[in-house]
Amino acid sequence: MDSLTRLFHSPPATVAAAPPDCLVIGSGTAGVTAALALVAEGHRVAILEAGPFVLAEHVGSGPFAKQHAVVPQLHDLVRHRTVWTDTAHATEAAAGTLEGNNNAWLAVGGRTLFWGGCTPRFLDGDFADWPYDAASFRPWYERAEALIGASGAGVGGTEDATAPDFIGSSAQTRLLARLIGAGIQAGAPPLGVDTRPVRNGALSRGFDSSVARLLRCPQLGRAADRAPLTLSTECAAIGLRRDGSRIVGVRVQDRRDGSLHDIAARHVVLAGGAVQSTRLCLASGLQELDPLVGHWVGDHLFVQAVMRLPEPLGHHAAYAFIPPRPDRPFHVQMQGMFGETWYSPLDATMWLDGEPDGRYLLYYCFGISRATREAHVAVSEAPAADPLHRYYVVAERTPEDLATLDAMERFTGEVATAIGAELSRMQRHHAGAALHEFGGLRMGRTAANSVTDPDGRFWRIDNLSCMDAAIWPHQGSANSYLTITATALRNAAALSAALREAP
Repeated sequence: MDSLTRLFHSPPATVAAAPPDCLVIGSGTAGVTAALALVAEGHRVAILEAGPFVLAEHVGSGPFAKQHAVVPQLHDLVRHRTVWTDTAHATEAAAGTLEGNNNAWLAVGGRTLFWGGCTPRFLDGDFADWPYDAASFRPWYERAEALIGASGAGVGGTEDATAPDFIGSSAQTRLLARLIGAGIQAGAPPLGVDTRPVRNGALSRGFDSSVARLLRCPQLGRAADRAPLTLSTECAAIGLRRDGSRIVGVRVQDRRDGSLHDIAARHVVLAGGAVQSTRLCLASGLQELDPLVGHWVGDHLFVQAVMRLPEPLGHHAAYAFIPPRPDRPFHVQMQGMFGETWYSPLDATMWLDGEPDGRYLLYYCFGISRATREAHVAVSEAPAADPLHRYYVVAERTPEDLATLDAMERFTGEVATAIGAELSRMQRHHAGAALHEFGGLRMGRTAANSVTDPDGRFWRIDNLSCMDAAIWPHQGSANSYLTITATALRNAAALSAALREAP
């Protein structure tokens, strides 16, 4: 990837010499979605990414999909360990004496290189604490689904809405029939996998990944050539320099040589993910302006299991999705067929390569966790070679969370019974393990109870916005990817309009 880096990398000094209209921090789906939307409206945009180029598309869309020994090594190129803990161990976390118990990734494309692909929407009721309702957000869901080429009927409301489900095997048909016969609503999962027909000069693109979308953009080039869209790789934003109510520069560390640079921009966009966007604000002292910065952090509840069927289902591919209900604040994903195995976040494509005689299903149940003000991101007091790693998250399970986890475990047993399977193994995971973080820069209708307005713009800083899940007051049980992408589309449209109106 060194050659690819040379084609597209813009040194931070070159970007600083010709300040962009918008400086976007992060190249995951939030950052790239926002950047491409802003460039399409005529704004000059520079993207900062702390990680290197390692892949030009999702790992499951290329030749590595079946390389089960190689995929974990790809993760290890760009992965580091993080700490989620409770109040009782916060002092140890601050001192840096706790071992990491979660993963985070720094790479061009971020987690979109490895994500699992499930793209359900939030339920309408999941927007109850948001500063806008589900109906107003629905058009952004439709645009996001069309953008990523989500599989299944109804995507985008266009002629491509006939895109088939990604998996439609005999095994899946039998699995769904057993669930439905037992009174459990289930169907094919919504997936961010492009299954549209190859026609009219267009190729289907497999898994969505922000790095692939970025590289397909014809405006992407180098700052030295005055390209409308530029990318600086291995360049970490380590501080926001503020003068009153404006960000006057972003302090950037070139991780190749350790050199420091200040880049100015008309507007700065945070899109590094909920935790990293919040960490940057804390490292920059923005909590002095707003004591809510860093608070109201959460993650999905996560119960995982393996189920053994008495006989193979007759095909190696099956994927069932059990949606949430208002009285059941969690959803289920079941994938197979395998020999006995256990989900690892270092092999997100495992379910693509099942075994024809497999009898095991991987089972994931994600539930709603209500954020509290006390749950927060904090900057570690311990020195670290990389300032991006100097943080920890403190999050307690509430009584409501524990009751939901109990219900998730009971339902897991009900599902196993419904499909005639033996529950081989089940685990209730700790906070942060779902890797669906949100909060830290909570949005709202007024500055009194939130950090940003409904469009992700900071109430107390004129030229700073956030496009990722850091602004969510809470989340539904659905995987985050689609809603992050839709949020970025919505907020980028609002920002573009504001930049046009401003002098």
